[in-house]
Amino acid sequence: MILQPSNSLKMMIDTITLQINRLGIDEKYLSRFESLKSSKTKTHRYIFNPNLKKDGYLPRITIKNIEGHTGWYTENVEIEGSVSKILYGSNYYGNDENDYEPLIQKLLEMLNFIFNGSPITRWQLEQSNLRTIAFVFNFILPNNFGNLLEFIKKISLLDFGKNYKKVKNDIYNEREVGYCVRFYNKQVGIKIYDKTAQLINEPKKTQEEEELVRKIKQDFLPSKILRIEITLQNRTSLKKYFASRTDGDTKRERCLKEAFNNKLCQGILLEFFDKLANEINVQALDMPLYSMSDCFKAIKEAGMYSYDAYAWFGKSLATQQAGSLQLKLINDNYFSRQDRSRVDKKFRKLLGLHPLPFFTLKKVFDECRKQLNEFKVMKPEDYS
Repeated sequence: MILQPSNSLKMMIDTITLQINRLGIDEKYLSRFESLKSSKTKTHRYIFNPNLKKDGYLPRITIKNIEGHTGWYTENVEIEGSVSKILYGSNYYGNDENDYEPLIQKLLEMLNFIFNGSPITRWQLEQSNLRTIAFVFNFILPNNFGNLLEFIKKISLLDFGKNYKKVKNDIYNEREVGYCVRFYNKQVGIKIYDKTAQLINEPKKTQEEEELVRKIKQDFLPSKILRIEITLQNRTSLKKYFASRTDGDTKRERCLKEAFNNKLCQGILLEFFDKLANEINVQALDMPLYSMSDCFKAIKEAGMYSYDAYAWFGKSLATQQAGSLQLKLINDNYFSRQDRSRVDKKFRKLLGLHPLPFFTLKKVFDECRKQLNEFKVMKPEDYS
């Protein structure tokens, strides 16, 4: 039986990349590092790739040295890792703005182990530039909400706008059937997937993750978890999104402490969630494949006129056939974007005046929006 915590399974920050510029690291600290030298590009990299089985979870570190006119110098040191895995050994659990200090302490301990010493000080770590970051959220869905696989397949027919034309779908099916859909461009990557299936099918697990899988299979922990990840993939997009929610300065480098802000994280997650959960597109996909007679009956009971009924049927079937993004692109080949906007406004008004019965997909989005607005974080002690 699953123990119910006082709050829900959510999280705020997962994978980050920190960069420290012009910090030379003495070779006595690099015994665990692989050396890669290139005469062509005049670069010398030292790379630490952790051994999960031997050492448990550790961040990945890359030191980039460049040959200049006066000799070799360090261009930067990059530290890449998952905040939740650094804290708990797994990103099944979450973190919030109160976890900044424990994270820094734990990360310093890990760096001391990797380098066999302390060539990076706390001040240097805290002042490092934040290069990439993933804002994440785990939604726990009630057991009576059906199969996550079917939800995510339908979500793959939604979109985040025409700037995200690249879509990729992956299926996890070795031990646990699951599904992942990706929307991305050069600046932002978005993933929505079955977290439990991903965790079970992960070939390399920490000891903590092995224990989590055991507890999930014994029903001691929630298993119906829909996860969304918003990754700002370069410094330009990172500075843009931080600036829009803080000081408006798109040029200033950002540090990790600024990211540990619940309102900032919630705002970015809600912005992308609201794009995905476009009311018209969700309702169009949610239209069940009933007989025409049953569909007409539901629409008639909602008070729609026959002309509106046929228009709504067309919208629903086109969305289910092509997906909302392709429908936009096809529309814009023949009609103007202004025409598309006016049509969407008419459908929004129509559904507002004559609300149709909604089914599982809309229930999922309503539940997810509720949890995002509450923005509570679950940690290991909640299930102790």
